[in-house]
Amino acid sequence: MKIRILSIACVTTAAALLAGCTAVYKNTDACEQLMRSKLAATSPDTLKIAHAGAGIDGARVVVEGSIEHVVAPASASASAPSVAAAASAASAAKAPLTASGAQAGSAATVGASGASGVSAAEALARKPAKPQKIVTPAAAECTFHGPTLNAFNWLAPANLVTPPASATE
Repeated sequence: MKIRILSIACVTTAAALLAGCTAVYKNTDACEQLMRSKLAATSPDTLKIAHAGAGIDGARVVVEGSIEHVVAPASASASAPSVAAAASAASAAKAPLTASGAQAGSAATVGASGASGVSAAEALARKPAKPQKIVTPAAAECTFHGPTLNAFNWLAPANLVTPPASATE
């Protein structure tokens, strides 16, 4: 009889301890999901979670990660006129050298190198530019009372952090 009571007490204690441990993970997951939904409401950027830490019993959870913003390459359309200007400048510089009769041998080498420079510039102009990713560190804090969320605050980046309300008396 004493063994049965002891084993029931041990199983009950283990179940209570495991239930307390899972609350931490549930609060951490809830804070991560809340952070993703708050970011999705403000921008289409991607959030990557790097670390999530929980305080005692999951009462305070801090989630850290990064926000990736993809920037469309606007420099591709802006660089096309500058490449065309460089090509016309190279061909203009090549013409007086070939017209000079005294430097005909050196003009051929300058003309050949100028032509290869233009083709490299044209190749760069034809190559599609890769979109750039801007990575911004992000962090958020959630406070819980048991499984219930009390507060959510952005810690970073600065444009998502709301200033604390000033108490005027």
